[in-house]
Amino acid sequence: MDGYNRGSHSVYQLTYHIIFVTKYRKKVITDELGDFMKNHAAYLCGRMNCKLLSAETDGDHMHLLVSMSPDVAPVKLINSLKSNLSKEVHIYYREHIEKYLWGDSPFWSASYFCATTGSVSMETVKKYIEEQRTEEHKRKYVKSGKYKKQKR
Repeated sequence: MDGYNRGSHSVYQLTYHIIFVTKYRKKVITDELGDFMKNHAAYLCGRMNCKLLSAETDGDHMHLLVSMSPDVAPVKLINSLKSNLSKEVHIYYREHIEKYLWGDSPFWSASYFCATTGSVSMETVKKYIEEQRTEEHKRKYVKSGKYKKQKR
């Protein structure tokens, strides 16, 4: 089961593609600012029991690929990332940001994009679910008796 994460009571692989857009789609993000945000996003993800797998920025948006455990709600991570990145960027890059955004204006637009990623198509999952009661499926999981209680 390569590529899967393990918790104390779970095995999972939950990855999300997340996109944040700057307020008014202003092209505020420079290469230096983008590198700062990618490093800080990785740090913030680690604090929330998540892992930043990939990140990239362009002038007016940021893409993130994040692996999360099942006990983290995507919206909680997204809100934390957006608010903390905005605060840190305003602290360290205030002069640069004020050229594009007025005063203490939020750095990010209120909206975001979030999609799950997966290694199989929806059709494959749907077919698997629909075949649960078929005879062919039942034959794949026949009990071998290996773990039956011994009669005394």
